Amino acid sequence: MAEMTEIQGRWGAVELAVTREDIRAAASWRMREARHAVIVHLGGPMRQLETELDGVAARPGPPAAGDIWVVPAGRSYASQARGGTIRYGVLYLDPESLSALPGSDGRIAPRFAHRDEFLYRAIERLAELIGRDDGVSEMLGASLGQALSLHLVQRYRAEETASGPRGPLLSKPARERLQEHIHARLGERITLDDLADIAGMSTHNLLVAFRQAFGTTPAQYVIAQRLRRVRWLLANSAQDITAIALETGFASHSHLTTAFRRHVGLTPRDFRRRWREDG
Repeated sequence: MAEMTEIQGRWGAVELAVTREDIRAAASWRMREARHAVIVHLGGPMRQLETELDGVAARPGPPAAGDIWVVPAGRSYASQARGGTIRYGVLYLDPESLSALPGSDGRIAPRFAHRDEFLYRAIERLAELIGRDDGVSEMLGASLGQALSLHLVQRYRAEETASGPRGPLLSKPARERLQEHIHARLGERITLDDLADIAGMSTHNLLVAFRQAFGTTPAQYVIAQRLRRVRWLLANSAQDITAIALETGFASHSHLTTAFRRHVGLTPRDFRRRWREDG
């Protein structure tokens, strides 16, 4: 049986559960919460990962530390994984508390295998405060909880009207076909026209429907998945950075370095060194 330990902390409307779990024999998780959930992989080897939201599967490959899944309240999330001893956090937020913030109706958009350095580092810091009951730690936890709430409102606000999503929608089979196409061709040129043909839509309708389904544009989704694959290769292989760049759809070492620094905040070389030092 898989071994698991969990610690929890709460700061106002924000709750964080941090779990360490042995998944050598494989593990599965299911979630359907009345609260929003932000799942963060905090470390540990994961060789296989499959996730799905509302029955739509995503198989983007094993995560690196800092990869994030945003699961809006009321949505069904499930995943299966195999690896070693991993550590992950789940941040829970009450939609009603978000709706009290300026410019928010309490809803957020889903994200899968997403990179958000602020969310990752803030949740890591919040995890360090679990169990500390001194005044400074409690004030810092409350401040971080408020900052995380504001960040989610600003960056992840759902683009829907009160009566439901606007414009065209992707069917479940179309979403699965798009994901399979993108993840199978991260090292190749992926065009909007190709994606529109796969979805059976015009490019304009695809842009609208894709954002409704994935919370981001096709171009942003592709770059996020390429960088996710890069992080995994940096952490789990001895390939040189130029080879990794070409394998994941970047034109050169410098092209990858520019994109990686902009999205992750580190160069690929620094990320690899930090990963190995932390390990």
